Amino acid sequence: MFSVVILTKNEEVNLPDCLACVRAHSDDVHLLDSGSTDDTVAIAERHGISVHVHPFTSFGQQRNWAIDNINHKHDWVFHLDADERFTRDLAEEIRQLLREDGGYAGFRVPSKLMLGSSWLKRSGEYPAYQVRLFHRDRLRFTDSGHGQKEITDGRLGTLQQPYLHFAFRKGIDEWMEKHVRYAFQEALHYRKEKRSLGLDLQNLFSRDPIERRRATKRLSFRLPARGTLRLIHLLLIKRGILDGQAGIAYARMKAIYESMIAVQIAALDAGIASEEGPRS
Repeated sequence: MFSVVILTKNEEVNLPDCLACVRAHSDDVHLLDSGSTDDTVAIAERHGISVHVHPFTSFGQQRNWAIDNINHKHDWVFHLDADERFTRDLAEEIRQLLREDGGYAGFRVPSKLMLGSSWLKRSGEYPAYQVRLFHRDRLRFTDSGHGQKEITDGRLGTLQQPYLHFAFRKGIDEWMEKHVRYAFQEALHYRKEKRSLGLDLQNLFSRDPIERRRATKRLSFRLPARGTLRLIHLLLIKRGILDGQAGIAYARMKAIYESMIAVQIAALDAGIASEEGPRS
């Protein structure tokens, strides 16, 4: 078996469905909240979920806090966001894998990005791996932009079955507001680390899909018109246009996000933006 930690802030819209699917597959579910002002915590408590509260500073540090401070019933832990869902096939694959340890530190897990009932297979860049399943004694996180990187004591494996990501259930406005903050964090990370952020050409061809994505991201910081390039990449190179109107809409949103990163970098360089960033 495996434990599950759900990271939340103001997730009353998403949490009931998330808990319903998680509790069907794990006997040890925890909620790590970062200061919700809605009914998120109350919903978890009504479902008998173990609730922990810790101020959010970054995804990496929040995940590390969970590793260090939550009394997990199992050595293997799956981190899930409230707008994400387990599938029966994913849970079964995990159970089969964990019958034999194999010395793994963790596993990359594919995700299916959903816009309503539409799977954005191409524009969502499936499988878009994230390391979500890990052994609590063999993996830590470090900050990288608005996300995190893994520090492992052991190898990483790759799962075949995906989790579902319903990123837009709280509306497009909420997605855009959140990505304004993400854009600032990416810009600040780039400015702080740009001397060490080489092109990393070798990892552009890495067998590790996560390392390939990170190397591509490093390259993108050096390119002009990154919003336009992102739109072309998603619609034409990744063939996101075949996802229909939903795919085209999402590609446009991602292009806007990339442009916001460029604007934030320029504003920070010009001294017209505070390094404290936008309010959350």
